[in-house]
Amino acid sequence: MRTLQSTALRTVLAAAVPVGLVLSAAVVWQSTSAAFTATTDNVGNSWQTGSVVLTDSDSNAALFNSTNDSALKPGSTRSRCMRVDYTGSLPADIRFYVTPAATVATSLDPYLVMSVEVGQDVTAATPVAPDCSTGFASQSTPQWVYNSLGADASKTMADLKTHSGWATGLPVRTLVPQGSSLTFRITYTVKDDNGAQNGQSTAVFVWETQNS
Repeated sequence: MRTLQSTALRTVLAAAVPVGLVLSAAVVWQSTSAAFTATTDNVGNSWQTGSVVLTDSDSNAALFNSTNDSALKPGSTRSRCMRVDYTGSLPADIRFYVTPAATVATSLDPYLVMSVEVGQDVTAATPVAPDCSTGFASQSTPQWVYNSLGADASKTMADLKTHSGWATGLPVRTLVPQGSSLTFRITYTVKDDNGAQNGQSTAVFVWETQNS
């Protein structure tokens, strides 16, 4: 009985070896006979965002101050000029608005009739005198951001201050290209109104740009 079992076992083992070799060879063949491959690529990809950059010629100084603009009376008027330079790489829109100064004063606001004019474009090297004596020239057809030459007496500082951010800002120009230099003339006139006595107003003029 033991002999028959030993003989059967040897027969099974003898048959298993060739089968194992065949299966092993099949596995090797499958692993070495995968699909053909090829690749291609494009190197050197990179990204860079553009910019919007706005500066002005007044060196962060006030255009109007109570040293020069004090003891005002009905009919008092004065103009101040400046240059705004756009050096951003993206075409952008420019708007103008007014925000409160550090010291908030508003009692004179309803009596200051305001005008804002855009003059001829210049170069960034053009000096624009704050007193408007040089560097500013009206366009052939004057362009007004706000209240042409004070024509509307209701267009006062109080109204101008309702334009207090980008959303409500006054459009100046759209799609301004890099290297543009715009000039502005801001003018006030005191109303002939007794309520203007002993009044005071403060404000910050803001030019903002956003890419289109």
